Amino acid sequence: MTEEMDNVRKDALAFLKRHKTGVLATRGEAVGPHASMVYYTADDDFNIYFVTLENSRKFKALSAHPQVAFVVATPDVPQTLQIEGMAVDITTDTQVAQKKDEIMQVLNSNPNFYAPITKMDPSEVVVVWLRPTWVRWSDFAFEESGNQHVFKEIPIR
Repeated sequence: MTEEMDNVRKDALAFLKRHKTGVLATRGEAVGPHASMVYYTADDDFNIYFVTLENSRKFKALSAHPQVAFVVATPDVPQTLQIEGMAVDITTDTQVAQKKDEIMQVLNSNPNFYAPITKMDPSEVVVVWLRPTWVRWSDFAFEESGNQHVFKEIPIR
């Protein structure tokens, strides 16, 4: 990996980890496209982890069609991170307790409000792993015109 691409990867990863919410896009069996905001955690390989309810429209859609898209964006500094990949229910995985604890910390990080899922029956909560197959970092913050240096695809390890 070149030094430039290494820096792009570091910038994109820092952006992903600095934020706590993103939009998940799925395609349901009967409902067609569906998008929803999720709270997430991420690791150094751009894997995304989030929780949802087993009976939710989101979970039904990703169970029917596990190929999903995920976006984190900021309006104040025009930057976006786009991820496409496969969503997998890892609720029964032996390592899931740690991921669930990390996600619950994110869900409970707002001192004024709590995410509704934190008040739901824990037996209905599933942990989902989004395994990336494609990642693109878009940073318009410093480009004066055009988009020659804006879009950077980040190789998946």
